[in-house]
Amino acid sequence: MDEARGVSPALSVAGYGMWTALGPDGPSTVAGLDARLIVSRSGDLREPLTGEPMPCFRVAAHHWWAGPSFLVEMVMPVLEECYEQLAALPAPLRRRPAEVPVLIAVAPPHRPARPADLEKRLLEDLRRRLGRLPDGSAVVGAGRVGLPHLAAQAARQASRYPVQILLGVESFLLQDIVDHYAGCDRLLSEENSSGFVPGEAAAALVVVPASAARGLSLRGMGAGREPSGAGGTRETPVTGAGLTTAMRAALSAAGVSLFDIPNIFGDVNGEHFKFKEAMIAAMRLDRLPPGNVTRRPRGHPEHWNAVEGLGEIGAALMPAQIGWAFEAARAGRLPQGRALAFAGEDDGARVAVVAAMEDGR
Repeated sequence: MDEARGVSPALSVAGYGMWTALGPDGPSTVAGLDARLIVSRSGDLREPLTGEPMPCFRVAAHHWWAGPSFLVEMVMPVLEECYEQLAALPAPLRRRPAEVPVLIAVAPPHRPARPADLEKRLLEDLRRRLGRLPDGSAVVGAGRVGLPHLAAQAARQASRYPVQILLGVESFLLQDIVDHYAGCDRLLSEENSSGFVPGEAAAALVVVPASAARGLSLRGMGAGREPSGAGGTRETPVTGAGLTTAMRAALSAAGVSLFDIPNIFGDVNGEHFKFKEAMIAAMRLDRLPPGNVTRRPRGHPEHWNAVEGLGEIGAALMPAQIGWAFEAARAGRLPQGRALAFAGEDDGARVAVVAAMEDGR
C-alpha cells in the first residue's frame, strides 16, 4: 500500500465471526467488549524472572495446546460462524461456502518462535478440514497490520468473488514468545508497568462490494512507517510519524476528518509507546483551522479498546475491532455510525482503516 496515499477498497462488512477469551462467537465477544469485561487468567506460561504463572487471555477450547497446529482449531469455528451468515445475504450475493475465498492474516516473519512455513502449514491444514480450499484463498504473514492487506486483495478480486472472508488468527501463548517479549521488557508484570498481556484469538469479516449491499463500509485505508519501530530508543525516539501518516491517508481516502469521527478503535495494549503514538497522531490531525481546535463536543474521541478485553492477539486484532464496530453500528450504538481503527507491528509498520455505515448515520 502506498504510504503517501490512502485507498478505498469499496468493500462493506456484511457479517463477522470471532473466537476469543471473551466467548466462542462474535456476539458473545462483543457483549463482553461492550461490558468492558476482563477475563485474563493464569495459564501454563511462566514469568521468566520469577517462574510464577503469568496472566493470559486464552480461548476456552475442549482440548487446548500451544503452537502453530492450534491455529486451524481456532479458524474453523469462526469460518463456520461466517458460513452460517451467507444465507442472510441479498439473493444475488448468496454463495455456497465452497465458493467463498478465505483470506487469512497470521503472524509476521519477525515474530519469535514462528515457523518459516507457517502460511503453507495453515493452508494445508485448512485443505484437510475443508476438503478443498476455495479459489482465491490465501494466507499472508502480516500480523497486526494484516487486515488492510487482505482488504486490498479482496478488492482486487471482488468482481470475480463478490463474497469473501477476511480472517486474522494468532496466538502469543507460547513460552518462547513470552520469553522473547519479557526479554525486551514488553510484557506486563510486577516489575514492568509498560507491557501487554499475551492472548490468542481468531476473528473474521464477511465482505461484499460496497455497491452490492448495505453495511459497514470500509471507506479508506492508509499505511505508514514509524522510524522508532516498537518503542524506540534514546537515539530513535517515538515520533508518531507512521501512525499519523496512516491515519491521514485513511481519512483522506474516506473523505472525512478526524474531528468528525467520535470514536477510535486502537491497538493500545498497555505499552507506553502505543499511547504516545496515538496521542501524537490525534494531536496532529484532530484540529480545525483557523483556531486549531477540535469541533467534537467532548473535545476528544472515545477509545474503544479491544485489547483490554482480549489481550494482545496480533493478526486477529483489526478484524475484531471492525467486527465490534459492525455489531455496534447495526444495533445503532456506534456514534454517528463511523469508526477509525488502527494498529502497528513491531517492525514499524502502521495502518489505519476508516469505516462508516452506508447511510452515513
